[in-house]
Amino acid sequence: MRRWPAALALVLLLTGCGGGIERTAQPPAWQTPAPTAPAPLTVPEAKGRYLAIVAPYNTALEKLEDALQAGRPWRTVRTLARAVATTNATHAEQLRTTGWPAKAQAPIAALLKENELALKHWRLAGEAASAEALMREIRAAAAHDGGRQANKVRATLGLPVYKES
Repeated sequence: MRRWPAALALVLLLTGCGGGIERTAQPPAWQTPAPTAPAPLTVPEAKGRYLAIVAPYNTALEKLEDALQAGRPWRTVRTLARAVATTNATHAEQLRTTGWPAKAQAPIAALLKENELALKHWRLAGEAASAEALMREIRAAAAHDGGRQANKVRATLGLPVYKES
């Protein structure tokens, strides 16, 4: 008679009805969960994040402008153009992957669109084989500087218009 309760307890344990460790459904290792968008920042958070993202790019641009105004050798300017291209690509990726407040999303998208046009020329400037090619690409990139779009982002976030130092 004692075997019956012991057998019933064993069956209940094996079928998962005996308490023990609770198991949760885990997707197979080959099945990764869908990426989720980051939660939108608040406007005060977005102000700080925007300024932090664009600062290295603005600094690289200012160094390039200073070198051009000082008449630095074209190879030096090309190196600085390469730095502008790198910081441009980095800041675009950071702008793209940040969860912006709803009211800033359209201005950010417009800035990214203009940035994409400039980036192509910054990369070509960074690889230029002559002073003429370098200056041609710098002028083409400058035509898509995104200043108007960036000022819309700034206005949306309650930041002052950007002024070069």
